[in-house]
Amino acid sequence: MIFGRKGRKAKASTDEDVDDVVAVEDDALDEDADVADLDEDADETEAAEDVDPRADGPFDYEEVDLSGDDAVLAAQRVRRVAFGPLIVTQPEDLLLQLQGDPKTNAVYTLLAHHENSGLEVALFAAPRSGGLAAELREDIVEEATQGGGQAEIVSGPFGPEVKRVLPLDGPEGEQLFHVSRIWLVEGPGWLLRGTLMGRAALVEGEAEPADFFVEFFRDLVVRRDEEPRSPGEIIHLALPEGSVRG
Repeated sequence: MIFGRKGRKAKASTDEDVDDVVAVEDDALDEDADVADLDEDADETEAAEDVDPRADGPFDYEEVDLSGDDAVLAAQRVRRVAFGPLIVTQPEDLLLQLQGDPKTNAVYTLLAHHENSGLEVALFAAPRSGGLAAELREDIVEEATQGGGQAEIVSGPFGPEVKRVLPLDGPEGEQLFHVSRIWLVEGPGWLLRGTLMGRAALVEGEAEPADFFVEFFRDLVVRRDEEPRSPGEIIHLALPEGSVRG
């Protein structure tokens, strides 16, 4: 964590590029993608639901203190960048790319590249009473199964996460698989979705190289406006404003 904490409020109820398509043989899927049997006992997932997924971040803007950033960021060799409502702590070796609709200039997601992995981040409106993350996890599992893939809810660094494998046809007819891990974390009036891809999606928990993206995700700060939105509505990001000061 590269910033101070304010008092927490009560919890609201390719190898060179990012390569999220992994070529594996059918009989090697369980080994390379490490996809567990979907009928596995759910005790581990239930235990994860008791953990505060935001104990170490991501944070709401009202929960952190960004004053004195200049000295802290210089020492850590990182910079703080605001993409509209999403404040990012960017290490020197991390590449960030905005994704959206070039016709309307609407920005939907932020893609963070590091070595042979990536993390796609999207921000959504959520009810302050909570519950949206659990609903979306179930939807993702159902959609993956209906699409001929596999998905399950397992314990992750931010509580329950979805491990998903979707089949793809390769350019020469070979069987490929799109492997991802999906984090869904709720804050006061917002939800962050992080989709981990590439080699980092093939490991468990915070094992390398996923540990880099876990730290990046924990350091995200959301500064949501007060505009009324429906639960699940995407909150657009924006071009960088520059360094953020408290």
